[in-house]
Amino acid sequence: MPVKINLAKFAGPESRYCPAGVYEFVKTDGGEDRLQINAQNCVHCKTCDIKDPTQNIVWVTPEGGGGPNYSGM
Repeated sequence: MPVKINLAKFAGPESRYCPAGVYEFVKTDGGEDRLQINAQNCVHCKTCDIKDPTQNIVWVTPEGGGGPNYSGM
């Protein structure tokens, strides 16, 4: 759905609304687009769940429900 609808109709907003660059469209060896997810970049802001036009991204709470642990704050 991200390639057929979000990329074709909305020019792939996933690659722009995520502040951490988690979502990017890359070309396969066959020249087709695919959505690559770089989960290690996620800052748990939940923007993807809110901004996705087709609501096909389901954000889940990280680290067992406690959220990120920022020491020293």
